[in-house]
Amino acid sequence: MCVYILETLRQRTMINRPILLHTHHGCYVDEKGSEKDLADPIQISKDIDRSLYYYPRDISPDLKAQKQKELHSLIVEILWRNPRLKYYQGFHDICSCFLLVLGKKDAIPAAENAALFFIRDGMLDSFDPISKQLRLMSSLVQYEDSELTDHLDRCHIMPYYALSWVLTWFSHDFEQFDKVARLFDLFISSSPLMPIYCASSITLLRRKEFLRADQDHLHALITHIPQDMDLDKIVEKAVELEQRYPPLELQKRSGLWLHEESPVNTWQKDWEVLRWNSVPDRIQADRYLSHPIPKEEWEDEMLAKWMAERQPPMDDDDDFI
Repeated sequence: MCVYILETLRQRTMINRPILLHTHHGCYVDEKGSEKDLADPIQISKDIDRSLYYYPRDISPDLKAQKQKELHSLIVEILWRNPRLKYYQGFHDICSCFLLVLGKKDAIPAAENAALFFIRDGMLDSFDPISKQLRLMSSLVQYEDSELTDHLDRCHIMPYYALSWVLTWFSHDFEQFDKVARLFDLFISSSPLMPIYCASSITLLRRKEFLRADQDHLHALITHIPQDMDLDKIVEKAVELEQRYPPLELQKRSGLWLHEESPVNTWQKDWEVLRWNSVPDRIQADRYLSHPIPKEEWEDEMLAKWMAERQPPMDDDDDFI
């Protein structure tokens, strides 16, 4: 039964995903990665010990331990081959989904391409690009629903409630693997900003629920995605948002510019133009990683202004003594 479950997961998208991720040409090489060469092997081991919690269900402890061992070597290999990629908590969740669907041999290049060309902003020394992406999410919600935005601001809700959603491609937040697998298919066939559009979609679709909640309950409520949410509606809304606010136009309108070498801004020339039988330029992706992220002088001032707009006004009774 356990083997059947895993084989079903593998067969679900084994044909499509390697093609979408341009890994179907046998670019895999023998594993050579070594844990001793990694910056944070202890954290990786801790995260893997907590992995494969929701899925696959009903597998034996021995089989789960085997899959966790495969997951560990998969992550080690990717980071060893790409030493400029920085591990973050949540990358193991993304890798586990590729492992379950593709098996370790095919999952290594698939997850590697996802890391280099889709989630590269999350694997840098700086958290700034991810912070900006979450603020872009807030801008999307504001453009679509000013009433909801005002309510979230009054309740001091910052966009970081969606951090786990974005960093794990929702694999840590949906318990049904079918939903996670479908979102992964959406993400690898869309621009790297699609997780932000999905996060905005979920927030907007829950507007009535949020508007009814007071501040104390809203903080606990907003971080947890209801498991019975209609995924069709989430995806439909996310695609509509991307069509109305394409990544470049969203950055222009909001004034929140991701750095020039963000995968969001290089995706069209580095990935979208590839033909089905093309191989992505991993050397170019590594060059991006070798460059420090530039920071304009006005960015700190703009962030301070953005934060100040979301702080509550001080009441007379709150004067300092």
